Amino acid sequence: MSGTPRWGRRAPDGVRFSGVIESPRNERIRRYRRLLKRNFRHRERKFLAEGIQCVSEAIKHPSKPPECIICDERGMASLEAYADIIARRRIPCFLARHQVLAALSTAVTPQGLLAVAHMLDVDIESMLEPAPSTLLVADRVRDPGNLGAMVRVADAAGAGGMIVCSESADLYNPKTVRGTAGSIFHLPHCVGLDMREVAEALKKRDYAMVAAHPRAGTEHWDFAWPQKTALVLGNEAWGIPEEDEVLLDDMVRVPILGEAESLNVAAAAAVLLYEVERARRRA
Repeated sequence: MSGTPRWGRRAPDGVRFSGVIESPRNERIRRYRRLLKRNFRHRERKFLAEGIQCVSEAIKHPSKPPECIICDERGMASLEAYADIIARRRIPCFLARHQVLAALSTAVTPQGLLAVAHMLDVDIESMLEPAPSTLLVADRVRDPGNLGAMVRVADAAGAGGMIVCSESADLYNPKTVRGTAGSIFHLPHCVGLDMREVAEALKKRDYAMVAAHPRAGTEHWDFAWPQKTALVLGNEAWGIPEEDEVLLDDMVRVPILGEAESLNVAAAAAVLLYEVERARRRA
C-alpha cells in the first residue's frame, strides 16, 4: 500500500498507527463485523460509529473513548485535526484497505473511517437523577433513520435525555448511529424498557407524559407545557397504540396546514421540542 506508515511511526497527518490491516478476513475485522448484528452488539456492549462526525465525537467523549479507530487512506486525512487527542487518550488506530472498511460498513458509500465505540446508555433512574425538564420518548419507532434523526433533534433542541422503548429500532444500529450525526455521544439515553416501565419511572419523578397525536389533542401553540415534560412520539404508521394511551397524561398535535398527509416523526419531534423551549422562555 503506497504511503503506508511503518508500525508505530507517525503518518504524514500526525496520527500514530498501531498496525495495518490488509484483509477483511483479519481476525480483528471478523470480530468487529459481528457488531453489525444487534444481539452481538448488546452482548459485547460495543457498536460501530462511521464517518468523521460520529468518530470525532467518539474521540472526544469524556469518559468512554473508543476501543479503536479504523480508517483507509482517504479517512486518514480526516483524522489530522484529532491527532493530539488520539495520542493523549492512547486510542489505537489501524490503517486498512478500502475493502476492509467496506466489510464493516452498511452505508451505500462507505466513508473510510469508523470507530469501535462503547455503548453509552444508562439506567432510567440515573438519567432522571438530574431532573431534566424535557425528555423525548420513542415508543415503537421502527425506522433506524427516523430514530437517529430524533436523537439529533433532541440534542439540538436541548432535551435532557431520550428514552428508547424496547419495541423501537435499536439505537446502536449503524444506520441509527449515522442518523444521530454524533449526538448519540452527547444526549443521555436509556434503552430497553417497555412503556409501562417507562411510565412508572416517570410518574415517580412527577413527569407529565405528553404524546404527539396526528388528530387528537390541543394544538401545540395553545398547549400549556408542564414544568417536567416527557414528550412521547409513537410509531411512524399508527402512532401510540391504545394500550399505551392509558399511560399518558395529555395529547398535543401539530396541525397540518397544507395538503401533506402527515409529518415525519422526527420532524414532529423537532417542532414540538422547540415549541416547549419557546413556551418556557416566554413564561
